[in-house]
Amino acid sequence: MSISGLVVTLSDNSLADAATAALAADPRLTLGGQFGRRLAIVADTPGVASDRDLWDQLRTMPGITNVDVTYVHLDADPGENGSPGDPGTAEVHHAHP
Repeated sequence: MSISGLVVTLSDNSLADAATAALAADPRLTLGGQFGRRLAIVADTPGVASDRDLWDQLRTMPGITNVDVTYVHLDADPGENGSPGDPGTAEVHHAHP
């Protein structure tokens, strides 16, 4: 499982409203506060590949001009980072000024 904190920057035209509606309808996403054109989002996906696919989808969505990844928490599969009894976790914190 992968949980990501994202900040999307919405365009300054009518496409922003359509993008916000599409984001709100996506079951992988929970929308947070909006500050000007920036919208905080939490993404919950099954794993790393699906998380990256989601980021790529958001980056190409009309009405979104940028996607900043601010936080990532990964629950690693036992085969990736540990023994069968040790699920392991990995966290990445990243912030843009």
